[in-house]
Amino acid sequence: MGDFRTTIQDEAKRQGLSGYRIGQLSGVPARTVQRFLAGDCDLVGARIAKIAGALGLELRPTRKRGK
Repeated sequence: MGDFRTTIQDEAKRQGLSGYRIGQLSGVPARTVQRFLAGDCDLVGARIAKIAGALGLELRPTRKRGK
């Protein structure tokens, strides 16, 4: 999950968006976004997709390396 978090943190910083604003744009509670960005919780599924979408990022399935 670290890769997702780093990508989202970097993009949020690049766009100058706070966790609160990402929450507004994504529909995910702002506190949840803030906790995710701080590394206090992990997110999966719809919530991570909503956050990525709010930042203009796209999630695509890939095969794990070495498989």
